[in-house]
Amino acid sequence: MPYFYQLLTDSLGLAPFWATLIAVVVPVLLIHAVIQGVAGASTYVERKIAADIQRRVGPNKCNPNVFLGDFVRGWVESVKDKRAGFITKMVAVPLRLSLPLFRLLDKILPPGILIFLADGIKLIMKEDIIPDAVDKPLFKIAPALVLAAAFGALATLPYSDKWYIADYNIGIFSIAAVTSVEVLGILMAGWASNNKWALLGGMRSAAQIVSYELPVGLAILTGITISGTLSMQGMTYDQLGLTDTAGSWNSGWFWQWNVFHPAMFILFPVYFLAALAECNRTPFDIPEAESELVSGYHTEYSGMRFGFFFIGEYVMMCVTSAIATTLFLGGWTTGIAPLEHLFMTHDAQFVNGVMTQAPEYHWLGTILHLGAFCAKTYFLVFIMMWIRWTLPRFRVDQMMTLCWKKLIPLGMLCLSGVCVWQLVRMYILAQGGGGALGALTFWLRCFFSIGVLGGLYWYFAKPLSKVQVDQREMLSRSHMNTGAV
Repeated sequence: MPYFYQLLTDSLGLAPFWATLIAVVVPVLLIHAVIQGVAGASTYVERKIAADIQRRVGPNKCNPNVFLGDFVRGWVESVKDKRAGFITKMVAVPLRLSLPLFRLLDKILPPGILIFLADGIKLIMKEDIIPDAVDKPLFKIAPALVLAAAFGALATLPYSDKWYIADYNIGIFSIAAVTSVEVLGILMAGWASNNKWALLGGMRSAAQIVSYELPVGLAILTGITISGTLSMQGMTYDQLGLTDTAGSWNSGWFWQWNVFHPAMFILFPVYFLAALAECNRTPFDIPEAESELVSGYHTEYSGMRFGFFFIGEYVMMCVTSAIATTLFLGGWTTGIAPLEHLFMTHDAQFVNGVMTQAPEYHWLGTILHLGAFCAKTYFLVFIMMWIRWTLPRFRVDQMMTLCWKKLIPLGMLCLSGVCVWQLVRMYILAQGGGGALGALTFWLRCFFSIGVLGGLYWYFAKPLSKVQVDQREMLSRSHMNTGAV
């Protein structure tokens, strides 16, 4: 992180080599720890979403007072044993004082909140079984390779205006290259297992991920064409709408995000569907279909090697959602112009219309941007979970037809249209019509975004039809895990 590096060199006086090493290693470890916690907590969130959609309770037993309180009570009870030593009795004193805290947490926290901790302990304690017939070196490397591909993309994501690890000038291509390694790990797991179901799952996954990387690439190329940069931070600043002539009222609004560009508005669902397929999420989970492949490419895995695949899946969900946030939803920007300019301490510097120095923000603005980025990203993760428990699985032919006959031609059409528009825009700018073009683009995006949001509000707020009311009443009177009569 540049801000962290400057702090180490200026305030602590560290040598450039050690400052660079610490400024890279510490944020990487911190982000890895946070994202693993998010991935673990996401399993609880997904269980709750599934329970709500399927009209059942969901996890409700693994609470602090049960999970941790029973351990503490067992430790305190062990003091009564005559064999208990001095250290056991000393440890029991502070543990006894923590019991009211666990009972209080049970009343505050939602039920079943520690289910992800129970899952982790269960996977760690399970035996790591490696069948005799497998290719052991490849079998052991495959889960680590999948996990490394997911975590490797975290280094280039723009979490806030100051908080990021690296801002490469080819940042978006770097992420695309690193995440594409995942298919090698999955294919390696299926091949090394020496099992027909695992091999079929690995081959399905390779065909699916390689195919759906094409519409993802087309969406990314279109975003690059619009923003004119490969830098993830550069794309975010472009969606702020800052120019050498823009004031505080015509820069920083949400309608300047790429999603309200007509081509990117079409490509947003294209990218999102392709991202679902790359993450092997329903309805594109054909590589690990339980109905015919038992568990797909990870059939022979157990313990934490099995857990690595699922940690990688949840991390990849966060990564693809973060890319979508940066590419379509303005990255860490809030979309509220007065708020953006309120925390801006130094304006951006421009030379011949090109930004030479990015704007600087107060530390409160940096935290606000971090919150905005995380909220947008996890909202997209929530949509992925919602889709999983709503739609059935595609067949293989349906999955490939959607990609090659629908998404790729649509992506090519949008990319071609944007390229033509960019040429027309360059011609208009060369003729000196930049001011009128900027004002026209600003107001067209404004009205388009208001129309889209108004349409979404009408769709979700409109009254239910008679058929929908009858269906809801029928479900409410059913006995499907509701207890209603």
